[in-house]
Amino acid sequence: MKINETIRKDGLRIISCRLPHRKRVWIDLIARVGSAYDPVDKTGFFHCFEHMAFKGTKKRSIKDIQSFARKNLLLFNAHTDKLLTVYEVSAIDRKLPQVCEYLCDIYFNSIFPAGELQKEKRAIHLEIARNNDNDAVTAYEALYEHLYKSNPVRRHGGGTIEGIDRIRRSDLIAKKSTWYVPSNTIALAIGGVNHVDFVKEINRHIPLNNAVAPRKYWRDEASEPPLKREFTVVRPKREKTILILGCKIPLDIDMRTTETFSMFSKMIGGSNTSRLWNEVREKRGLAYTIGSSYFIVAGLADQFSAYAEIHPSKDREVERIIWKALTKPIFESREFDELREKTFDSFEIRAFEQSNVEGYENLILDKIAEEKPVMEVETEDKRRLEIIKSLSLKDLNAVQRQ
Repeated sequence: MKINETIRKDGLRIISCRLPHRKRVWIDLIARVGSAYDPVDKTGFFHCFEHMAFKGTKKRSIKDIQSFARKNLLLFNAHTDKLLTVYEVSAIDRKLPQVCEYLCDIYFNSIFPAGELQKEKRAIHLEIARNNDNDAVTAYEALYEHLYKSNPVRRHGGGTIEGIDRIRRSDLIAKKSTWYVPSNTIALAIGGVNHVDFVKEINRHIPLNNAVAPRKYWRDEASEPPLKREFTVVRPKREKTILILGCKIPLDIDMRTTETFSMFSKMIGGSNTSRLWNEVREKRGLAYTIGSSYFIVAGLADQFSAYAEIHPSKDREVERIIWKALTKPIFESREFDELREKTFDSFEIRAFEQSNVEGYENLILDKIAEEKPVMEVETEDKRRLEIIKSLSLKDLNAVQRQ
């Protein structure tokens, strides 16, 4: 793997990640703005913005966009994160010039036809309804709303029906001129790509523009107590209960502590050999789904949570079992050694094969959101292997106490 970065004088960042023996290239155009920047009265604004990406440009109709995709693209999509909006395509490497022109046109020249906006709003309404109907999504949204006071992690990025309905075409056009400028844009190519060629194509299709987009920052609120320590969301006609225990973790922890938290999560509830699985399901049959996760929202917040789907009458019993599992010191050195070896093996495979393109893309996007050097991704697997190999039970018990 080889990562190169060129920063233009107007702030445009052009990044390539060359992976050996790849005939395919993945290309992203990334705006450094996401749902965290949604207007208060228009929640879901940037989600809606992203949905309108492939609805026509100044030079291409929807049919033209779809025709090019059918002929040339192996993937074309867009997604909205908290701090980034990503437009992504992939194709065979020899089509780099055409694909760069196509994606730059969509990114900078979308016209957001009013009729298409009204149709797309109906689709977004259904996406919101799907999430609202999902008990797990609802439970985690409620958790974040009670853990955080101002951090945008507490808001679901998809928005609300009321917020989506307030969005107008003129709003999209105005925000595009503010946020979709070179200083707030990253061009990223991964796979069979030559950096010089990629820089040449991006420069050809993105003219110089010295406009500067505003930037916001938020506290991780890790040192502050939750808004409420216990809460219940009642939903009718359910035969199961979802139980979550969650906590905030500081953003400014080092890589070793991050890996230790990840290992702790795997040991507590990461698989059907974990402590929670054995205590709650295997020994007592009190849950169908049981597990834990260490979740990072790059640039905003970290959290740990334990999750169980249980019978409503067993919520307090399972809560006590989970809490005991989370707080009881870890002495099972054999289990820890086995888990560490498997984790090391999986990262060794990844470091050797360098086949996980999506994984490297996500690592680079995280570095961008965290405002860290993307070059760190080159050595990330090696550094993680060294840390995993050196972890001990003492490390796990230390983060458990934290």
